Amino acid sequence: MPPATKPTPDQRIAELEQQLALSDQGVSKLAQRCLALEQQLAVLEKHETYDNMTLFRLTLYLDCGLGFSEQDTLPAPVSAYSANNHTVSAIFELPREVQAIRIDPGELPCYITGLALSDERLEAVPNGALVLDGDKTLFLNFDPQFYVGCPERLPAGTKLAVSYTYYPLQTGADDTVFHAMRRGIELVQARAAAAAAAADEQRALAQNYGEQLAGQERRALHLEEQLEAAITEKEHFRISYEAVLSSACWKLTAPIRALFGRNK
Repeated sequence: MPPATKPTPDQRIAELEQQLALSDQGVSKLAQRCLALEQQLAVLEKHETYDNMTLFRLTLYLDCGLGFSEQDTLPAPVSAYSANNHTVSAIFELPREVQAIRIDPGELPCYITGLALSDERLEAVPNGALVLDGDKTLFLNFDPQFYVGCPERLPAGTKLAVSYTYYPLQTGADDTVFHAMRRGIELVQARAAAAAAAADEQRALAQNYGEQLAGQERRALHLEEQLEAAITEKEHFRISYEAVLSSACWKLTAPIRALFGRNK
């Protein structure tokens, strides 16, 4: 077997340079792949954050005289919502004069407590919600809303602070617990409404019966008054009759009445 030929220094340098070039190409390809993955991840995170925030992002709808529209809205910044303690707090500056405001806490069914506005003249009234004890509101439907009527138009530049505690009710196709809870509350609401309607009907019947009874009592009282008046009148005639019978004139004319057969 012939002895192995030892590469010359120039050959060894060329071989190392070739390996280094291949290594650089691999590193470059790996770097490009990492960069592409990072870009895809950033896009994905941005997309997910945007989608999630649109579901529970506080937005004010402004009625500047033509009703509410998508053109007249003020979205709160992403930082307004704190996932740690479920609080939402934001300050808005009205760009134009406003006659009414609609507060949209997001797009999901949710549970909201402690809604507060910086302007004490304004009152937020929930639309289509179940109002619980105190300042607690439960929205079972999507697109929850609070309506705020302004007793006086709010001028442009007015700053309005809105704060509340927010618990979104995350739903999914297989979220049977949420749908069971929602159905149960809807049944309770329906039964409460039916009971209230029945109570109103009973009160109306009782009021009608009471009015009829009061009318009968008034009629009976009127008849009693007429009877008492008749008795008094009868007694008056009896006294007058006895007074006539005992009078001297009646006694003196007794023979004349006897002559004509009228003793009485």
